[in-house]
Amino acid sequence: MPEVKGVIHPTLDDGRVNVARPLQHHEESGQLIMIADECLSPQDCELIMMEYHKVSLSKVKIDEMNSVMPENEKLLEGNIPWKYATEDNRKICVIPSSSNAFNVITEIVDNFMPKNDDYEGINYMTIQEYPTGTFFPTHKDNADGRDTGTVIFTLNDEFQGGELMVNGHMLKCKRGTMIAFNNNTRTFHSVEPISKGVRFTLCIWFGRFETDTIEK
Repeated sequence: MPEVKGVIHPTLDDGRVNVARPLQHHEESGQLIMIADECLSPQDCELIMMEYHKVSLSKVKIDEMNSVMPENEKLLEGNIPWKYATEDNRKICVIPSSSNAFNVITEIVDNFMPKNDDYEGINYMTIQEYPTGTFFPTHKDNADGRDTGTVIFTLNDEFQGGELMVNGHMLKCKRGTMIAFNNNTRTFHSVEPISKGVRFTLCIWFGRFETDTIEK
């Protein structure tokens, strides 16, 4: 077979085919949906929910960037978890990265986090409560343009409904199950209505580490 310049032929090495791919394939992240079924134990889920139940509801305000902030600024200054109720009766507990609760939770879940560039650093963490009748409409995670991946742990299973929809895939999760997907600022997802009970989830948004470019 004559040699053709500029073409790299696949080779077989220990049963693995090495295929030459264009550089663009490595630079762009493809769409991934990852499921770790019941990776957290019931005890782990209870510990995380305990951190949620420690926090009382706070009054909040909307700033000029349309972000929700607690009226009590000491909560932000002290890196203390704070909780608020949405207009549709969901409750969201924000876990600051410098808080003890953040350290407790990350130690529990770290072994089950995706290990790739889209999940290098945590940008934001919340624990969310969905009572009966609540849902979250189809959306993209556009709150922070630096986000590259989302991880959601289901913390209980005493509810009906509440399936997670990601790019048209309906995911029914048991307690302790992790769902992760990247390209979250371009990926449509939603939570179906809760028909019975209360749904609790740990939600974590990830980004890539920023690196300084040194000019030569």
